[in-house]
Amino acid sequence: IGEVRSAGFVLVAGGLGERLGYTGIKVALPLYECERRCFMRLYCEHILELQRRSGASVLPLAIMTSDDTHALTEALFRDNHDFGMAPGQVTIMKQNKVPALIDRDARFAAKGGAIETKPHGHGDVHTLMHQTGTAARWRDSGVRWVVFFQDTNGPIFRAIPAVLGVSASRSFDINSV
Repeated sequence: IGEVRSAGFVLVAGGLGERLGYTGIKVALPLYECERRCFMRLYCEHILELQRRSGASVLPLAIMTSDDTHALTEALFRDNHDFGMAPGQVTIMKQNKVPALIDRDARFAAKGGAIETKPHGHGDVHTLMHQTGTAARWRDSGVRWVVFFQDTNGPIFRAIPAVLGVSASRSFDINSV
């Protein structure tokens, strides 16, 4: 758990839950039908517990949103008192949209006579972390490990201490679960 104290967490949360039959943002999805606790609460609880167990003063969380999810993500945090996270612990970064393509020939998707746009994609997170100053702030505060995780993947937090420990002991620059 020692390496966890030097970690920062990044969630890419630019999508809606329509493919899952949910009308809101995926991070607001309830974990279970019988429970009101959502995925974002679970993520924050795990980060706060890792923070406590590792002895870290703060483990930062950066969230990449899109036009579709940005305001709803901010409201989710506001309405839930930041899920117990400290002021400044969470950075919410909005990615831009780009023209949507419909096939491998790179034809544009059109809707109502206009080119349809979609969020740029997961790769934008690295640019946004740089542009917002998040990467520099984290580096300056001692963050050595950046843990990227996907929305609706709650169990990943159980593996993070071991993955970071192996990464450190093997001098990995990059690791994946």
